[in-house]
Amino acid sequence: MLKMNMRTEHLKKYLKYRKISAFSNWGAYYISLSLPVIMKQILTMAFLLFCSLTFAQVNGNKISVTKTKQVDTIYNTDRVEIVNKSFDKLVANLTKKDSETNSMWATLIPLLIGSGLTLLTTFFIEQWKTGKEKEVKKQQLVSRGRAKTYLLTQVLKDLAMYKVHKQYYLRASQLEQNSEKEDSFKKHYEKGQEQRITEAKFDDNIAEYFELVTEYSILTKKVDYFQKHFQDIFNFEHPKSSNFANIDSLSELVDGLNNEEKRLNDKYKKLTAILEQIQIAMN
Repeated sequence: MLKMNMRTEHLKKYLKYRKISAFSNWGAYYISLSLPVIMKQILTMAFLLFCSLTFAQVNGNKISVTKTKQVDTIYNTDRVEIVNKSFDKLVANLTKKDSETNSMWATLIPLLIGSGLTLLTTFFIEQWKTGKEKEVKKQQLVSRGRAKTYLLTQVLKDLAMYKVHKQYYLRASQLEQNSEKEDSFKKHYEKGQEQRITEAKFDDNIAEYFELVTEYSILTKKVDYFQKHFQDIFNFEHPKSSNFANIDSLSELVDGLNNEEKRLNDKYKKLTAILEQIQIAMN
């Protein structure tokens, strides 16, 4: 009986020890199971905070942490607010966009106005210079036209003289005798040469005259204005001198020379009148 009681007490102690040991093992297991979860939560929060700090400092800006009191009817808790200055700067830049645009136009509009005024002034100056140069060129052409008109008039007088003198010396060689006859025929030949040279001189000068009149017509935008005068000059028939065949004496031949030269000059006055009309139109 005593042994049985001792066994019973021993069994009770053993079972009590096993309960304590089991409880201790379960507590250790619970602690070992809960600790990693808490650590994971702590590490996760630390990682998120680190990422926030890193993002905030990308542009070298600092962040500030503000602790504020949150009032709630049910809970009374504290709130941590992270202020990102780079984000604030972005918002400020967006809000300043309109003001910067207005500032840009405020600078650009005066520049555009100044450029426009400069271009307009340059345009008017160039127009004035072009008009001035045009007027100077016009006066130069008028002066050259006047000089050519005078030269052509003198050339026509010389041409009339050579035409008449050529026929005069031919008739004189027929009326004269001996050595004078030969001398007159020689002069007849020379006057014929002078006539051909003068005709070529007239052609050259009339061509130059047409050139400057055409230049004047283009300058003044009167291209077709002088065409009728040009056509009249083209159609003009140069008069021929008489051969004095009806004169039988040298004294009559001299009178015939003067009259014929005057007649040819009168014929050529029609041509010089056309030149004068052109000159008047140019003035």
